[in-house]
Amino acid sequence: MRGIMSWRVAAWVVLAACNSTPAHVTLAPVGTGSCGRPSGVTSLKVTAFGPGGEVTRAVAPDAPMTIGDFPAGTMQLAVDVLVANGEVGAAGKTAPLAFDDLADGATIPIFMAPLDGFCAVGPGGRTGAVVARAGDTVLIVGGTAGGLPLATAELYDPATAEFAPIDVPDALRDATEGLAGVVLAPLADGRVVLTGGVRGVLTVFDPKLRAFGPVLVVNRRAFHAATAIGNTVLVSGGCANVVGGTCDPTPLRSSLIYALDGTQTGAPNLPPSSVTEGGRLFDLGTDTDGIERFAIAGGFGDANAGARFALDDAVATPLAGLGGQAVLLDGGALLTAFAPDAGAASPTVAIVAPDGGAVVPLGAGPSLAGARLVALEDGSAVAIGGDPGGKIARYMPTSDHWDVGFPDPTGDVPGALDAPTLVRLADGSVLVLAATGAWVYRPSLVGPATGSLTILPASAPSSGVLAAPDPSTLSHAIGYVLTSADDRLRARALVGGPRLAHGTIAATTHDVVGGLALIAQQQGPGHAVVLELVPGEPAALIQLAGATTLCTGATPIELPAGPVSASLEIRDGTVRASVGGLGVLACSVSLDEIGAWGIASIGSAAHLAVDAVTVAR
Repeated sequence: MRGIMSWRVAAWVVLAACNSTPAHVTLAPVGTGSCGRPSGVTSLKVTAFGPGGEVTRAVAPDAPMTIGDFPAGTMQLAVDVLVANGEVGAAGKTAPLAFDDLADGATIPIFMAPLDGFCAVGPGGRTGAVVARAGDTVLIVGGTAGGLPLATAELYDPATAEFAPIDVPDALRDATEGLAGVVLAPLADGRVVLTGGVRGVLTVFDPKLRAFGPVLVVNRRAFHAATAIGNTVLVSGGCANVVGGTCDPTPLRSSLIYALDGTQTGAPNLPPSSVTEGGRLFDLGTDTDGIERFAIAGGFGDANAGARFALDDAVATPLAGLGGQAVLLDGGALLTAFAPDAGAASPTVAIVAPDGGAVVPLGAGPSLAGARLVALEDGSAVAIGGDPGGKIARYMPTSDHWDVGFPDPTGDVPGALDAPTLVRLADGSVLVLAATGAWVYRPSLVGPATGSLTILPASAPSSGVLAAPDPSTLSHAIGYVLTSADDRLRARALVGGPRLAHGTIAATTHDVVGGLALIAQQQGPGHAVVLELVPGEPAALIQLAGATTLCTGATPIELPAGPVSASLEIRDGTVRASVGGLGVLACSVSLDEIGAWGIASIGSAAHLAVDAVTVAR
């Protein structure tokens, strides 16, 4: 693949050729105004993320540069705009794309903004809107304006940074309550299922058609939690009706699974005394018992309460000690923080561990009344809104630490926001919606397509995120120490960001007692490939789903008394593993699932201290 890229004030131009067929495409910045277009540009850094890693080239402003080795199968492109002293004045990343399939003359949009900064994209006007990703776009429905309920919808298109109105069927509208109480659940194909509200309906929004489909009348339910399971939707909790823009006095404790034709099947009831309203429903993945688990948390029902269940449970298990806002972190941990409403500050921070379901309290977090949480692609989470105005608070799972207002946001800083609506976009940025405006927040460019990432967990700041799904297995007293009580791999830490099927993980550890494991292709606590390195036993490659041993080494291994380095490589139908640079396992096996990679301590009363972890394509 060849390319020519040149900087202009309005656009970057890429001329690319894959094999012998040229394709001329334009990489065009999105948005208006000066935000994301810094002055004093010295150079551009252009990165192509491909299945074999990253290719980065420097491009001088206004000087075309030929790029002859962009990888075939490029998945994303990123641009850093460098200014004086080599600082990044703005950065952006495209949405995932099939670069080799682009038509000649195609334009690839890229939203540019200051790193850890905001750029305005609209006037706002809605408070408390319900939002969901709809493919690469965002569906926005309901909410209030000037204290009055809205029965309107719009679509935000990141390719143009513009909002467009969407026709709302009359069957969805209520003259008094608008669209209050409806809930959105995105499907894997980009469509979005709308359920609930005053009228108890189900309809599917198609982003390709930019229209809602037929409206079906189902059971009346409002302010419930919902998530997609394949081409069905699981709904749980909520209340029976809407009064004054909120729940009526009748809480619902039932759960149902709807097919898209409106037919329904039963699902576990919530605990008998629970009031779960305005919460969110999360798929925690398959645990080590092979059971898929779900959790409901957040909202304005019972403060600090939630529930956890599998689909064949009779009744969900109650969860207590949660925060009012919830997001799913890398590795399946459910982070909860802050108060259930915008009117009170709460330092409650807790995590629901995906395997076992224990609620792990994490102590006090920042008191930001009106803050809202969103998970980022790099494995961290960010809170936007609340006091102090214009600040952000980032939760770093590596150190279990909150950074409040560091660095100070730049660009079009929103100021104080009360309970903004947040949704992560396909390029990893965050759309922020409030009554006073709409912005895009640009966090780190680290994400699923990142080609190589090294985490030094004892360093501050580390170059990446290492997330322990069960923080009770992690100690920061002396370094970064994972402690296990058994062989169930609860004491694991996943590298935040990269998602890959083929690649290498290398780890350096010390003070290893018992055994260590390297994790690959994790899609849930019980769905991963694991290299087990236990002293006195041959190295073993295990597929957790089905508890299948894929291959073993020839001889028992020994782990050195000092630092231990280990690596696992999965590539081209071959798996290789080493300890201290010496091969301990090699076999031919096809492993092609995309997932997270990491490290674990394994064995009764085992522990290890992690010095460094590197994941590379």
